Amino acid sequence: MEMTMQLARTAKGQEEIFNLGHTLRPRHRQLLFCIGNGISFGELCSKHPKCTEIEAMVNDLLQNGFIQALRNMAAPQSAPVAPPAMPTAPAPAPVVSAQTTDSLEAGRSYVLEFMSALVGTKSPAYRKMSEVQNMAEFKAILPMCHKVIAAVASPHQAAEMEAEVAKRMGG
Repeated sequence: MEMTMQLARTAKGQEEIFNLGHTLRPRHRQLLFCIGNGISFGELCSKHPKCTEIEAMVNDLLQNGFIQALRNMAAPQSAPVAPPAMPTAPAPAPVVSAQTTDSLEAGRSYVLEFMSALVGTKSPAYRKMSEVQNMAEFKAILPMCHKVIAAVASPHQAAEMEAEVAKRMGG
C-alpha cells in the first residue's frame, strides 16, 4: 500500500465510532479511531510501529466501507457542505447589527461544515449548533463541539476549528 495514500472515515465508520450499528474487532476499531478525518497510511504505520497486520486491517476497513482513500487532504474542512435541511438563521432583531449577524452565521456555518466532515450530522452537538440563533448560544455550544471533535477526530483538529472560528468571527 502506498505510504502517502490519505485515509478517512466514511459515514459507516462514523457510525461505528458512535456505536450506532456496526461492530468491529477492537484492533480494527482502534485503527478506525486513529484514522479520523484524514491520515496518510505512512503516518498510521508510524503510530502503530509494532502492528504487523496493519495493511491487512486497513484493507479490511476499506473493503467493508468503514474508511475511504482520499486524493487530497489539504483542506479537510471544505469536504462536505452542510446538509440542505440545515435551518437558516432568523432575521436579526433591530438591536443586533448586520455585522454581528453575518459574523455569527459565518462561525456557525463553518462549525457545522467542520463537524459534518469529522463527526457527521447525528451528533447532539451538531444539532444544537444548527439551532443557534444568537452569539450567546453560539459561545455556549462551541465548547461542546470542541469536545466532540477532540474525542472523535483529534484535539489538534478541535483547536484548528476554534482558531478558524475566531478568525472568521473577527476575534
